[in-house]
Amino acid sequence: MDSILDVRQEQFLNWLMTPAGHRTPTSQDKLALELGVDETTLRRWKKKPAFKLEWERRVNELQQSPERTQKLLDSLYERAMNGDNNSAKLYLQATNRLAPTQVHVEHSTKPSDISDAELDALIAAAAQSEAESRRELKPL
Repeated sequence: MDSILDVRQEQFLNWLMTPAGHRTPTSQDKLALELGVDETTLRRWKKKPAFKLEWERRVNELQQSPERTQKLLDSLYERAMNGDNNSAKLYLQATNRLAPTQVHVEHSTKPSDISDAELDALIAAAAQSEAESRRELKPL
């Protein structure tokens, strides 16, 4: 696919797609000097619809990369195994191993019209379901 951006815009977009700690030059104003444009030009390019669409497309493509996701999960796993509790929590959340059990209760009656006994029965049914799912998860 041919790019709708000119060479300098491509260079700027490639610079934007580089993690901040790895960018050369290190700042947008220094890049503007290197590209031979004013720094306000770079800010204006960021606002152009075609530039923004291409930037968003590339960011989405990068974020959806299975390889990148796997690297991140591997890094979290390593940190978790070395005792980092926050990494362990994030890893378990990302792999849906820590998600709370979702309980969905449907009732055709308005909540204010439910009797105390009916409400108690709904709560008891939800508690029973939770208890059963926890028993299923316990190791033998």
